[in-house]
Amino acid sequence: MGRHRSSVTAVLIMMMGAVFAGCLANEEEPLSNPITMDVHYEATSGTITKRMQNNAVIAENGVELSFDYARVVSKAGTMKTYSFDPGDDVEGANTVTINANEQAEITYTYLTHGLFNAVLTAVDENNNNATLELVIRIDEEIDWTQTNTDEPTNMAISTVPDCLCVAPERIDFDSTITNRNEIVPGTQVTVTWHLDNPDGDEKAFHTEQIGDGQEATWEHQQYQVGKGAWALRVTIDTGNESIDLHHIVRIEYEAAESTPNPIDAVETERRSSSV
Repeated sequence: MGRHRSSVTAVLIMMMGAVFAGCLANEEEPLSNPITMDVHYEATSGTITKRMQNNAVIAENGVELSFDYARVVSKAGTMKTYSFDPGDDVEGANTVTINANEQAEITYTYLTHGLFNAVLTAVDENNNNATLELVIRIDEEIDWTQTNTDEPTNMAISTVPDCLCVAPERIDFDSTITNRNEIVPGTQVTVTWHLDNPDGDEKAFHTEQIGDGQEATWEHQQYQVGKGAWALRVTIDTGNESIDLHHIVRIEYEAAESTPNPIDAVETERRSSSV
């Protein structure tokens, strides 16, 4: 009789242990997100172009990027909204949100340079949400001219991005100065390019003699630029000729952007797999 009771007790203990073990295992298993973030985008980088004449902006083109949410689905219901936070402001004030029932693509134009942390979000009708984080690289090219001057204006170059992100990797300079030959024919002019950092310290310079009606070019790459206001100065060291200045300056970031995810590449991969 005692042995029978011991056997029953042992079986009950084993059953209860199995039940509790099952409960613990279920509690430890993470709940899977019902939303599949299948978003497609042709590009994750670009270059803003700006034209300046006599120190005034005369044209500017931002970088337009598009994100296609049409293939985002949820097992828990239909999709409700799609959002895109471009990461080009501190508070997320530039976030774009669309109604999933009306459209499935978000297009955004970047107007400032930076290496931005963008966040894509999808929400279904039961308020389940899923996110996708991307790194967007936006460089800037400034085409700057000043004509017929004997007092060149300094070109200001800001390396401060509109985000809490890293500074540019480098600044590229491609500058041409032309001796106009409008005062004394046959006169040479000596000019010097000066590159000053935000503290006013000269980090690079180059001097050229330019003959009558001729031009000279300086190309330079400046690394470790940090965040601040740089200046490209030109001085006329000898001669009283008027000159033309044409600076092309590129503010460039490390090529650390996310890999594009175009639709064509995905469809090609699926076809190859099916074959």
